[in-house]
Amino acid sequence: MDIPDLRKKAEAGSLFAQTYLGICYLDGIDVQIDYIEAYRLLSAAAERGASRAQLALGQMYAEGLGIVADLNQARRLFELAAERGEFLAQIELGRMYSRGVGVPSDQRLALKWYSAAAAQESRVEDCEEVREAKAYLANPRS
Repeated sequence: MDIPDLRKKAEAGSLFAQTYLGICYLDGIDVQIDYIEAYRLLSAAAERGASRAQLALGQMYAEGLGIVADLNQARRLFELAAERGEFLAQIELGRMYSRGVGVPSDQRLALKWYSAAAAQESRVEDCEEVREAKAYLANPRS
């Protein structure tokens, strides 16, 4: 991967480059982990509607990665991304609402988000998250 070229494109305003490079800094892909730079890049892309950036920024808020944890902000970002079809954002919301993490427990909303995620089964590889969503749908908590 050409990090200098990606950085140049990100600074020129490319949503893809801002998101991708932000995720690289968040996860340490071909660069050192740098939460400040990840936050800067992901925030810029998320503000312009990049759903993958909204998901990653939501994870930063949920886990307190380089910023103060803020589950309300994480939920808001996950919802923006989930509404645009981001599978992992839908899973995160299903978890939050089913377990009452940072939000009041709401099985109706948990069912909504796990259903949306499970509906994408043909789009995503078989993974733990798909199995989690299907298990919840098979035995929702009341």
